Amino acid sequence: MIDEPANNISADLKPGSGNRFWIDLREPAQAAAAGGALVGGKAANLARLSGLGLPTPSAKVLTTAAWSFFLKRSGIRRQLHDMLLSLQRDPDGAEKISRQVRRLIGRTEMPRELEAQLHHAYRDLSGEGEAHLAIRSSGVSEDSPDASFSGMLSTVLGVDSFAALVAAVKKCWSSGFNARSLRYLTRMRLDPAGVAVAVIFQRMVEARSSGVLFTVDPATGDVNVAVLEAAFGYGPGVVSGNITPDLYRIDKKTLKILHRDSRPQEFYYAADGSRRLVAPEQRARRKLSDGDVRQLVSFGLTAERELGSPQDLEWCKSSKGLVLLQTRPVTGLERLSLRQKKYARPEVVIVRGIGVSPRVGWGDVLLLSPGREDIRQPVNGRVVVLRRLTQDLAPQLKEAAAVLADEGGATSHGANILREFQVPCVVGTRYGSSVLHDGDVVTVDGWRGLVLDGIGPRVREREFGAERPVSTRTKLMTTINVPESAEKAASIADGVVSFRNDYLLLQGGVHPARLLKSGRGETLTRSVLAALLIVARGFAGKPVWYKTLDAPTDEFRRLRGGDDEPLERNPLLGWRGIRRELDDPSLLRAEYEAVRRAVAEGCTNLGIKVPFVRSVAEYEWARQVAVDVGLRPHEDVAFGASIETPGSALMIDQMLDAGVDFISVGVNDLTMCCLGVDRESERMADYFDPAHPAVIRLLEEIAGRARGRAFIAAAGDIAQAPRLMDELVRMKFDAIGISIPYLGTVRSQVARLEEG
Repeated sequence: MIDEPANNISADLKPGSGNRFWIDLREPAQAAAAGGALVGGKAANLARLSGLGLPTPSAKVLTTAAWSFFLKRSGIRRQLHDMLLSLQRDPDGAEKISRQVRRLIGRTEMPRELEAQLHHAYRDLSGEGEAHLAIRSSGVSEDSPDASFSGMLSTVLGVDSFAALVAAVKKCWSSGFNARSLRYLTRMRLDPAGVAVAVIFQRMVEARSSGVLFTVDPATGDVNVAVLEAAFGYGPGVVSGNITPDLYRIDKKTLKILHRDSRPQEFYYAADGSRRLVAPEQRARRKLSDGDVRQLVSFGLTAERELGSPQDLEWCKSSKGLVLLQTRPVTGLERLSLRQKKYARPEVVIVRGIGVSPRVGWGDVLLLSPGREDIRQPVNGRVVVLRRLTQDLAPQLKEAAAVLADEGGATSHGANILREFQVPCVVGTRYGSSVLHDGDVVTVDGWRGLVLDGIGPRVREREFGAERPVSTRTKLMTTINVPESAEKAASIADGVVSFRNDYLLLQGGVHPARLLKSGRGETLTRSVLAALLIVARGFAGKPVWYKTLDAPTDEFRRLRGGDDEPLERNPLLGWRGIRRELDDPSLLRAEYEAVRRAVAEGCTNLGIKVPFVRSVAEYEWARQVAVDVGLRPHEDVAFGASIETPGSALMIDQMLDAGVDFISVGVNDLTMCCLGVDRESERMADYFDPAHPAVIRLLEEIAGRARGRAFIAAAGDIAQAPRLMDELVRMKFDAIGISIPYLGTVRSQVARLEEG
């Protein structure tokens, strides 16, 4: 907690905003002083927008110093401390203690002096209650490289009275002590009393229209193009995919509108979240003028330039003009080819829409009419056509040949998920579900947003390479994401370097933690077990390394029950890998139980790969959890570590001394961490080099130390880096992980390298 000097209290309590209890984002000097330790990450970002002179809602931030004063003046500091201290005696009691803390804060009266300030701020921002407020938590990260608590906190919208405001402030404060945060702090041996939460008071803007602006094209990764979506009413309609918005693509250099697609809108979302009809005569109107579009892009370019990365901005337009509500860095963009697909036959366009995933797929149509959108039918190899693509449906469509939706836009959550699954997708077709019928054969061009009659180019049969693979000393293993692909892959691969479970555990659309809390952990275990049996039996006699959950937090946030996921600036370097599961081992135990049952059913070729290991202690802790569920690491199941950071690479001797059956080097993450290059950043793509001398030096260190003591493999986009493949063969890695489509070609290359 933050202690305030007693001699400053009288000045701090002067009603208004000119004290360190408050940062007024309307005042440039104060906004410039809004450091993260005082106002939290979300408020600091908003302050930076305000400081750049960009239009933002009127807002004040109640700083962490006010939280400390609340504790001291109310007299509950000792009581709170005692509650948090009990975590040391009962580390598994985080849920109970969290509830106690919430009750304590909720029933404690607001100190009279602070209440006066809150009342002053409420009157100031709401105009004596005329406008509603949004009250948002802004978390402050603990001063530790391993501890981040952003995104776990509460937001309260539509606050329309002073009593509601006080309750909202207390809710934001108490959300800093949710159960997961307490468990994490305890295991990291950090003091939970150090948690502090600032609170943003923001005047809600009466939105005539709203939407999202990406300063990079999320469908293609093109950094020269901005993408803007706009709809009548408030923002949830756009990001939820419930409304097909107007779409603009804009050249960032000239601000020329390259593409405009304006759609009629039948209903809009009001401030209270209700759906209301758009007047019939207004439905075909454009939501923004061309001048508005260029102005918004200009705002976005300023934010991108000054904040140092492509931005995802939420905005709205009121009677007083355009306003930026928040911004965050764009993450998760793939390195995408921008080449337009070519066809050997004349193109007959059946339907046009918005291309949101630059892939091409083809197959017979499976039409999901309203009432059938539960995806209980097989979608493998079929073009799924539905009215609306929602966040919960998207993961269930990862095996589809392509997906079409009448409604939705490029920045909807459903589109984002399918783009990450690399499923060709076109949304906003308007009439797709009316024009197409079950059994129609079509090709979907997710780059241009076209649905073509008939079949596109046949390339799939060649992707696996030579039918009779040559033999190599170096084992060529592969990665499996979808269990059903194991049978075909087993005929050309020497084993599985990573059987990834991320999509397996996330495809149901429900956060795994919610399933566990609701007593449905057995469902998760059986799901993993069924997949393990398919892959292990498909690769009988060859090693299959099961990699426990390693999804970044941004993927979890889209799931039902994912509201508490942290909003991390760079999820690839955040709360992921084995660290996440050790903070709450219930999911890890459910996964290990599946492995134990698979071994009991005769799958003796299984191994467990501990992902993104940052320390030997993490590896040993993960192994102990396996022992606790009845597995015998190194005996009935192989046990190894995934080395993906320079720190773990340089501590390889200690890892080997701890006992590993295999070392798997994640070359992509190792390169990212070694070179300081976000491997999903379009701007840094040219600097991401897995064959960089520094990466090669780390790989040599690992190979030299581990050779003869453990089986060593390298996994990643190695087929795309021939120089790296040459080095790995020279270093005599026991195995190289290669994606299935490249296995045949790479095997021939490796054979030639070994001969040379």
